[in-house]
Amino acid sequence: MDADFYKTYFEVEKSHWWFRVRRNIVLFLIEKYKIPKTAKIFDFGCGSGYLVGQLQKMSYDASGSDISREAVEFGRKNGVKNIEALQLGEMPPEDSFDLILALDVIEHIKDDREAVRGLERALKPGGMLIITVPAHQWMWGVQDEAAHHFRRYNMGTLLKLFQGENLSVLRKSYFNTFLFLPIAVVRLSSKLFKFKERESDFDINNKLINGIFYPIFNLEAKLLKFMNFPFGVSILMVLRKNH
Repeated sequence: MDADFYKTYFEVEKSHWWFRVRRNIVLFLIEKYKIPKTAKIFDFGCGSGYLVGQLQKMSYDASGSDISREAVEFGRKNGVKNIEALQLGEMPPEDSFDLILALDVIEHIKDDREAVRGLERALKPGGMLIITVPAHQWMWGVQDEAAHHFRRYNMGTLLKLFQGENLSVLRKSYFNTFLFLPIAVVRLSSKLFKFKERESDFDINNKLINGIFYPIFNLEAKLLKFMNFPFGVSILMVLRKNH
């Protein structure tokens, strides 16, 4: 990612409605699948490690990595432990973790299949992988450019990515469904009418927007406890490594 993008990322990660609800979803899944405090949790592509820090405060054995040394150093300065900068293509060690989080990260990797294989190898037998990715190539926008994405996915292409791997799908759903229409309108309008370019979608944010979007998106997160959604801006998948 661009340095300017990371600067913005640092500023919004704690309070932005999207990050807050995504964290809520991850924490719900950790509770749902009864991940014990003794489990070793790894956040692959952790950015500044804010989520790692939150898990550590909850007494989880959490660690993470990111290719951005700037991001990792920022996290360390803010009290996050056990995060490190890895080289592009470097994966966590084999058979090391009970749970791996790959939250909006594999779209940044050119060879996403090899990345998936590396994550599968890093899981202990019976370990779990929680993955989120951006959905629908037609929704490609300035955020994808700023974040240096290689692609967006649909459910079919994401499932195909895991075919032949030693992983079983436990849960699959689209999410960010309730806000799908306004986000799609902004993305498509920006393309059609050549609006002034933003550095990222995080530029469209203030206390009012946070106050409106957070409860809408968080209501959806609560419904995800009971149902899956057939479309959305993002995709969620939970997988388990076979014994």
